[in-house]
Amino acid sequence: MQQQSPEHSYQTNQPTPVRQVAPGIWKFVLPIPFPLRTVNVYALVGPDGWVLVDTALGTPDARSAFHAALAEAGLHLDQLQAIVLTHHHPDHVGLSGELQVRTGVPVYMHPIDEAAVQIIWTNTMGKRFERVSNFFAQHGLPETDLWFNRMETPERQRIIDVPPHEAFTLVEDGTSLTLAGESYRVIWVPGHSDGQICLWRESDGIFLSADHVLPRITPNIGLYSTRDRPNPLGDFLASLHKVASLPASLVLPGHGEPFTNLAQRIAEIVEHHDMRLQTILTLLATRPQHAAALTAQLFQDRLKSDEARRMAVAEVLAHLEYLRYKNQVIQQLANDGTIRYSVV
Repeated sequence: MQQQSPEHSYQTNQPTPVRQVAPGIWKFVLPIPFPLRTVNVYALVGPDGWVLVDTALGTPDARSAFHAALAEAGLHLDQLQAIVLTHHHPDHVGLSGELQVRTGVPVYMHPIDEAAVQIIWTNTMGKRFERVSNFFAQHGLPETDLWFNRMETPERQRIIDVPPHEAFTLVEDGTSLTLAGESYRVIWVPGHSDGQICLWRESDGIFLSADHVLPRITPNIGLYSTRDRPNPLGDFLASLHKVASLPASLVLPGHGEPFTNLAQRIAEIVEHHDMRLQTILTLLATRPQHAAALTAQLFQDRLKSDEARRMAVAEVLAHLEYLRYKNQVIQQLANDGTIRYSVV
């Protein structure tokens, strides 16, 4: 394995696409065709090989950037020992199937998101999005078009290639993994996805936070289907509390730059959601409303695409359902068939 060179410091304020960010950990910043523009994947490097945490999409740009990053870090696929997928979202799993077939390494994932992978990113995806569209129509969102719906199945499968069911190695909350010679603990953190996991290296306080805790934005916490866990915001807040006391020396997120002060960042995220919940209650105090109407008031003209609007409605729904579980709002079926929420 290539050792750290002088130009690759452990500083957290350098937006370098390829650099070593902690002892034995390289960060690759890879392009994705989403508003966030990039995703972070991490190479955990040991004396006898390395482990990849997340894989980006299988687009030509991401694939090219990934192989260029390997070359710059002095890593080779024939030394890859395992892949860890933090959650099922396409920008984190896209290359995993291709890499698993090429190398034969185990692919670790939480069972909830492993099941989601099989449902969403296979030939059943069209049926999944039909259900999602019907779900959002109930909550007032007009018929819109999803980015993935505009793609033919072969094109989707080229950029989102995941291992077959039997090729996954399932890991649960608390599982201890030896990765590249170091011990990591799996921490299950439902919220952003139902089966998202983080990795905790207790020996030096390195916390790979995936999309659970991000440095500058709050992760999308949305309700997308009646088949999802029913209270994602409740899950998310509990998951934040679960990791807030970790003595993290450095947080390595799925998007954005590494950061310190984990507890402070979590407090900021919790405050954001508390304010959003209060704003929603204030808006509902005027009249019963569906989620799409609330979204329009909360975000106004900031949503520039159908996909952004759908994600925003999903996030508002997560807040509404959190309030419903707290017995602060109730659902009502309106004459037009949409679901309205009102304060208790």
